[in-house]
Amino acid sequence: MGSSRSCRPCLAPLILALLSGGASMTPLPEAGPQSTCSLEGVEIKGGSFRLLKEGQTLEYMCPSGFYPYPAQIRTCRSTGSWSTLKTQDRKIVKRAECKAIRCPRPQDFENGEYWPRAAYYNLSEQITFRCYDGYTLRGSANRTCQENGQWDGQTAICDDGAGYCPNPGIPIGTRKVGSQYRLEDTVTYYCNRGLTLRGSQQRKCQEGGSWSGTEPSCQDSFMYDTPGEVAEAFLSSLTETIEGVDAEDGHIPGEQQKRRIVLDPSGSMNIYLVLDASDSIGAHNFTGAKNCLRDFIEKVASYGVKPKYGLVTYATYPKVLIKVSDAMSSDADWVTEKVNQINYEDHKLKAGTNTKKALLEIYNMMSWEVNTLPETWNRTRHVIILMTDGLHNMGGDPVSAIHDIRDLLDIGRSRKNPREDYLDIYVFGVGPLVNQENINALASKKDKEQHVFKVKDMEDLENVFIQMLDESRTLGLCGMVWEHKGGTDYHKQPWHAKISVTRPSRGHENCMGAVVSEYFVLTAAHCFTVEDEAHSIKVSVGGKNQALQIEEVIFHPNYDLNAKKAEGIPEFYDYDVALIKLRKKLTYDQTTRPICLPCTEGSNQALRLPRLTTCQQQREELLPAKDIKALFVSELPKEKKLIRKEVYIKNGEKKTACERDALRAPGYDKVKDVSEVVTPRFLCTGGVAPYADPNTCKGDSGGPLIIHKKSRFIQVGVISWGVVDVCKGQKQPPAHARDFYINLFQVLPWLKEKLKDEDLGFL
Repeated sequence: MGSSRSCRPCLAPLILALLSGGASMTPLPEAGPQSTCSLEGVEIKGGSFRLLKEGQTLEYMCPSGFYPYPAQIRTCRSTGSWSTLKTQDRKIVKRAECKAIRCPRPQDFENGEYWPRAAYYNLSEQITFRCYDGYTLRGSANRTCQENGQWDGQTAICDDGAGYCPNPGIPIGTRKVGSQYRLEDTVTYYCNRGLTLRGSQQRKCQEGGSWSGTEPSCQDSFMYDTPGEVAEAFLSSLTETIEGVDAEDGHIPGEQQKRRIVLDPSGSMNIYLVLDASDSIGAHNFTGAKNCLRDFIEKVASYGVKPKYGLVTYATYPKVLIKVSDAMSSDADWVTEKVNQINYEDHKLKAGTNTKKALLEIYNMMSWEVNTLPETWNRTRHVIILMTDGLHNMGGDPVSAIHDIRDLLDIGRSRKNPREDYLDIYVFGVGPLVNQENINALASKKDKEQHVFKVKDMEDLENVFIQMLDESRTLGLCGMVWEHKGGTDYHKQPWHAKISVTRPSRGHENCMGAVVSEYFVLTAAHCFTVEDEAHSIKVSVGGKNQALQIEEVIFHPNYDLNAKKAEGIPEFYDYDVALIKLRKKLTYDQTTRPICLPCTEGSNQALRLPRLTTCQQQREELLPAKDIKALFVSELPKEKKLIRKEVYIKNGEKKTACERDALRAPGYDKVKDVSEVVTPRFLCTGGVAPYADPNTCKGDSGGPLIIHKKSRFIQVGVISWGVVDVCKGQKQPPAHARDFYINLFQVLPWLKEKLKDEDLGFL
């Protein structure tokens, strides 16, 4: 593929803001907090209330499926009266009531239609989207209204692929201004009055065809994210953080090996734990958040990562308990003990909220590294775990401190190298007192990622971290490579398999394949004949000379090279795939590791897609209706060197022309209809548009056609056959030199059946 990319440090930095609000939040007993405001007439129809913050705040509570209208919170004013109940259109309501939670309707939907059309949707009701002819649906065709008032699934988008960037869509409940998707074009989103925008209000079409920022949504005060949703999104972020890392070298047995990772030696990672201990947080929530941070440290340690930690608590003034420069700052047990020792009472006498000053302490720690480690500071990723409720009453706007940190780390300055991977800000809001607008302002805005969360209470937040620790949801290492300078070809293509078949009458036939699991190598069926015996087939992986013992070769049942000989077609390559089953289990190491297969949990994690993503949605992500950059690996026989070659899959308007050139292949001159030899099972590359593609050679058969995304490598095809043998002395391949690959999406039922015991998690 030309130049290789440097392997980046493993854990992409997070700024995790654990935002809690209020005190212990227990129902008001007889001897509970005493308010200076009268409780007469404050009842809510259909629900109950409790007092927070020494009786100065009143919270309304409703049964499941209902929310307090017109407000969840009332504050006791200095006049001795409670704040007025006002609707979104500013009408005054005398008494609060519990209203049924409903999901918002689409404000607009482009290039298609949806049904049923309604002013609102009740819980469990479904909405269905369909695109007009010429447009392809991305996202979820069917969405269901959930108990928290939010729709499940992903934003439905009807796109024709004509823009430089894909259509960013209109999330349900938002309005979008801007319908041009050319390079540098912007779109702007708005919410109805009374709703808070989460995510990015404005997004710009960037080089490479991606949108800046993250998808927006409009949030009502009663909306909360469920612990499952938060844990899933956070684990997805952890998946992103380990991209570009190296796995342990095989000393870890069994299941642990799937999840243990180490940092890139050329870089490092710092995690800063910053806990708000101000008056508005309360001792109960402070303790709960402390427990969550302890679980977070355990989760990071379970992946074999050893970052440096910093620890700061703050109220009016910050208190630095651990510096990243401390000798023990990378010892997770020592750091955990320090977390256990921190106390809410440390800041009781000066209990204001100066979030900006606390973040500037983090800035100072980073400055130390910039000044003392000039050679490596720019390879350090930063994790700041900030606990606050988004409220601040002194020191000024804390967002300015985030800007200072970004400037110090050279983030966002250069369009060519924005370095956004070195800083992520995750904000967790807990409870009814959170300022949603403030926490959204602190959070990162990245495409296809969520960085702002709001959970109902501390119990839900603790449940998030309990779910994160569930080792049944570990991260896979498929499609990861070692790209460091000095790494071998097999560090960069660790899935690569060499296959040799010896036949007494015809000598050797060489093919390639890809490791897809601990027992299987995926390759082309035409590399073998039914007469080939297992002992005559040699497979080697990881650049090792020793041949692996073969148990059997499994052909796709529909493969038959001679199926159309009677029709004058000498070779027919439909369903040209096979699996080689190894007799002994492979040991994964730096030069032997599986590639990701489509429609598996591994590919979902590699692409950072939600856990409930369907196979169809993954196909739309990997094979959209346009030219798709891909690569295959070829061997230079004289140098014995593996090289990546970049090609474009013709999956849009050029697909028909690409397939038509198949009729110029030797033996196909009498074929009248190209569909007789090019079935829907094939992907096509080659030709000179948009660029002149390199072509495969005979010995490349069986190798993977690969999509390189998010620093991971995902196989979408198997090299099958070509129109021209460009390796037989042709200096300049003709424009009709095309290559055909079996599309793995088209043979998934067979793959799923044969690999069912390999723990790949097919969707």
